[in-house]
Amino acid sequence: METSFTLFSNYVDAHLHWMGPGHLDQGVLKMIQKEFPFLFEENKSNFDVNDPNPLVELLKDQGVKHAFLINYESTRVMGYGFEINNWSVNFCEQSDGFLIPVGGVEPFNHNNSGSLIKDYLETSQIKMVKVHGPHQLLSPNEYTKGNNSLASLYEICEATKTPILFHTGSSIFPKARSRYGNPLDIEDVLIDYPTIKVVLAHGGRPFWTKEFEYLMRKFPKIHFDLSGVPPTKLIEYFPRIDRFIDRCIFGSDFPSPGVPSILQNAISFYRIFQSMNLSDQSISQIFKENALSLIK
Repeated sequence: METSFTLFSNYVDAHLHWMGPGHLDQGVLKMIQKEFPFLFEENKSNFDVNDPNPLVELLKDQGVKHAFLINYESTRVMGYGFEINNWSVNFCEQSDGFLIPVGGVEPFNHNNSGSLIKDYLETSQIKMVKVHGPHQLLSPNEYTKGNNSLASLYEICEATKTPILFHTGSSIFPKARSRYGNPLDIEDVLIDYPTIKVVLAHGGRPFWTKEFEYLMRKFPKIHFDLSGVPPTKLIEYFPRIDRFIDRCIFGSDFPSPGVPSILQNAISFYRIFQSMNLSDQSISQIFKENALSLIK
C-alpha cells in the first residue's frame, strides 16, 4: 500500500487555474494579486504565457504528478474569450503530459457551441469541458428553455465521450452571479444526457450542499471534485459522504482565496479521510486514480 510520504510526491490536482495576467479582467486580477503576491514578484515567470516550466516546477515542489489546467471562455466575468482554449492546449502540450487541458465555450457568444469546440474534443486536445454558470451567466439547464447552443455543447460531449465539469455553489469574483450555481439545475442534464460523464465541483458550497448531496446519491455515476470545499467542513456539509466517497476527486482550486498551498490543502483532506477510517486504497483513488480514469 502507498504511504502518505509516497502519495504526496505522486498525486493529481484535478482543479488548477492558470493563465497570463493579460487574459484576466482587472477586478479578478487584483484579487489574485492580493491573495498570491509571490506569483507576481519581480523576476518571477510563473505566469509566462508561453512557458509552462515554472508552473510545472512549482507543482512538482508541491508533490503533484499531474494537474488538470482549467480554463474556459468567460468574456463577461473573467475576461477571457474562446482563444483561451487554444492557449491552454499549446501551454499544456509543452509540459510533456504533466498538464491536462480542460476547456470551455460560452454559449452566450455563439450559435453552435458544440461545432466550435468539436475539433478540440475529437482530437483529444481538450480532455474535459468546463461549464461555469456563475462565470458564463447561464443555468446548466437553459437548453430546456431554448438555448440550442448549450444543447449542442452537451450533444458533442456525449458523442465524443468527453467529461463535463460543472461548477456548483458560489463565486466571489466581482462580476460573478452565484444564483447560477445551484446544483439542482444539473439534474435535467443528468436525466436528458444520461451517458455523459459528469463531474460536479465544489459541492454546491455554501448554499446548496444538501441539494448537491442529493444529486450524488441519486446519480451513481457522477464524480465529486472536492476543490473549493474547506476540508474541515467536509463531513458537516456532506454527512452522508461515506455513501459516495469512492467517487470523490482531489482538486485544489489553486490559486484561489483560502488555498495558500496545494500540498497543505491535500494533507488537510488526507487527515479527514484518515479520521473516516478510509483504506489506503480508497485514499489513493481520491488523490490519483479517479481523476485519471475520467480521461482515458
